[in-house]
Amino acid sequence: MKKDTLLKTLPFYRWHPEVAIRYLPIVEEIKRIGDEATVLEVGSGGLGVAPYLGRELTGVDSDFSGPKHPLLRVVQGVGEKLPFADKSFDVVISVDTLEHVPPQSRQKVLSEMVRVARKEIIVAFPSGEESLNQDRKLSEIYRNKFGEEFLFLKEHLEYGLPDEQDVLTTLKGLTGPKAKIRVEGNENLDLRRFLMTGWMTENILVNIFFRKVLLLTTHLFVRYQKPPFYRMLIYAKIKH
Repeated sequence: MKKDTLLKTLPFYRWHPEVAIRYLPIVEEIKRIGDEATVLEVGSGGLGVAPYLGRELTGVDSDFSGPKHPLLRVVQGVGEKLPFADKSFDVVISVDTLEHVPPQSRQKVLSEMVRVARKEIIVAFPSGEESLNQDRKLSEIYRNKFGEEFLFLKEHLEYGLPDEQDVLTTLKGLTGPKAKIRVEGNENLDLRRFLMTGWMTENILVNIFFRKVLLLTTHLFVRYQKPPFYRMLIYAKIKH
């Protein structure tokens, strides 16, 4: 058996407890659309939804320098100008990417997602003052422990988090009056603080506990969806 094929069969391969909370509700939505639905993730990096979806998909990003999942077909590009024809994919998703895009470019990214989607787009992003305040505190904790900036949060603080109503208004304008749009909260703020601060340690055993052992309770975390939420999920079914 080839190495890549073997890796695909391993349970929890490339899973992370906190990241799973973002992706598993989206995976359920994709499965409802159908097992044959083609999927594009904008801003996927080398992993994205691939470990949780468990089947092949396409990911577009400007940087694939990290680990790469064998199920992800990587395409170099940027969200503001996706290198695909109109209606190329059944489902187009973007998870925790908009906050890494300058505010003046976010509408263009959403427009491109709608352009290349046939059936549905799904956008997940942190939003709200409480979420931004938590990011500030986590950034300070990381800096105090490791003496450097947490690059994942740096752009959150520099660009500011997307506004839920702005994103919703933009999507309604792009998808038209026939689109069915719904909004869900995702990841309780207290739970996120627990998971994020837990692995910010130089103790390898604590790190392993928060990154690996807690995977056994991932589905319990996913069910614990109560406000205040860190991020919002917007599902927009398109009627062409």
